Amino acid sequence: MVMVGKSKIKRRPASTNVYMIGAGIGSLAAAVYLIRDAGVPGKNITIFETLDVDGGSLDGAGDAKRGYMIRGGRMLNIPTYECLQDIMTAIPSIEFDGISLEQEFLDYNQEFKTHSNARLVDKNGNRVDVTQMGFSADDRMDMEKLILMETEKSLGNKRIDEVFGPHFFKTNFWLMWQTTFAFQPWSSAAELRRYMIRFMHEFPRIHTLAGVARTAFNQHDSIVLPMVEWLRQHGVKIIRSATVTDILFDQNTKGDNVASQIKYSKQGRNHTVKVLPTDIVLFTNGCMTDNSNQAGMDTVAKYNKSETAPSFELWKKIANGRPEFGDPDVFCARPDESMWMSFTVTINNNPMLLDYIQRFSHNHPGGGALMTFKDSAWLLSVVVARQPHFKNQPMNTQIFWGYALNMFTDGDYVKKPMYRCTGREIMTELMGHLHVPKRMQAQMMRGVICRTSIMPYITSQFQPRKIGDRPLVIPNGYENFAFVSQFAEVPDDVVFTMEYSVRAAQRAVYYLMGIDKDLTPISKHQYSPRTLLKSFLKLHS
Repeated sequence: MVMVGKSKIKRRPASTNVYMIGAGIGSLAAAVYLIRDAGVPGKNITIFETLDVDGGSLDGAGDAKRGYMIRGGRMLNIPTYECLQDIMTAIPSIEFDGISLEQEFLDYNQEFKTHSNARLVDKNGNRVDVTQMGFSADDRMDMEKLILMETEKSLGNKRIDEVFGPHFFKTNFWLMWQTTFAFQPWSSAAELRRYMIRFMHEFPRIHTLAGVARTAFNQHDSIVLPMVEWLRQHGVKIIRSATVTDILFDQNTKGDNVASQIKYSKQGRNHTVKVLPTDIVLFTNGCMTDNSNQAGMDTVAKYNKSETAPSFELWKKIANGRPEFGDPDVFCARPDESMWMSFTVTINNNPMLLDYIQRFSHNHPGGGALMTFKDSAWLLSVVVARQPHFKNQPMNTQIFWGYALNMFTDGDYVKKPMYRCTGREIMTELMGHLHVPKRMQAQMMRGVICRTSIMPYITSQFQPRKIGDRPLVIPNGYENFAFVSQFAEVPDDVVFTMEYSVRAAQRAVYYLMGIDKDLTPISKHQYSPRTLLKSFLKLHS
């Protein structure tokens, strides 16, 4: 078991006020920990959120008339999301009486299994045999060296393409791993190493994604809404459309650093919150969906890379002169390397397209996983969830989601980069890769609404980084302040997951509130003889 230590400041739960910046999963989870494990009254907790919705990057919105939108979806995995499942035990299901959100989640995944029958598709529309990974002897040696011999210190800020040769990036393994987790050749080698260790049990079944768990609806409806409802019932205040512009710090009489003021703006008015040393401030530094922009069938989403996103801007401001707060420029200075585009397709009163995809993929809706067109210039992938995917989705409406990783290359059927395309043009490109006969395309497009989203920082947490570029959850010398985000350092866990933010929240709350309880341990699948044997056999397949 792992203890996180205790703050020097002794806090009484009843008199501790907690201020959180950002209403993403990290803050929501921290609020649950504060109420359930620390005994802090919900009325003492305030969350400031720039947007007018809760959940941060775990979004899901729209309707059948305008079209639905999911900017992205985080992969879930039952054996490895220990903190998230623990939080879910405290939240009642809003779909079924008498059970927790965790039980609802487990029951759903017991009933509905994932097994992709078309993980990779070639340019001719044929399903690729992905039972073989395609490694060369050099690829295997490089993989074994990365996992067994390298450390994060030795890797530093190396890129993946600095530890693997060109052949590795042509393997079935790389195409599947890359599109499952959204890595790029220029992503952090240290982060890839963490993923390989954390998800080693998934390596043998990466070709079917059988380990992927799902929620009954999109993650906003299935996870965020129940959490927010529970928190509001406990008196937690979520102030939307409130942008925090600064956090001020002082030193107490013992020489410890403490947050002393929060400045924020709302509806054109500036406000200041005085923070006592016995209070707590939790900051979501950096947001992967900051500066995202959406468009529709006949409009193009704006790629905004000229302005730093609000959450990074605040992080930069408070990190100036404080190296212990990390280096935000490492993650937000190169949006061309962290940007990609997603699209959500809504189909009203026309089952033809989804029926075609079902026949093409040999998977019923919700039974498959990502289907990647491996020869696509955009490296295009789509996934069809079980219907309905939104709680307010009509019976005669169907939804699926897609994304691509190669943003600046002309398409195969639409001769322009994806980020310059309308929703209609993206559908044209997709139908080309699906090999839909041209005579059928107009008929299949009837009732289709394709909404797009450009996200300049969506994989910025994968940027090559060295130790210290991400601040510790509890920076050394700070006794009422913590970072709770994808850009804080949580040892051994992997970014771009809900689990990472929830685990950061647990570390912050347990330390600052002095909770005499072990941190939830990380599953060590890499020490399982069975997992090691299966992974070894897959590596040599």
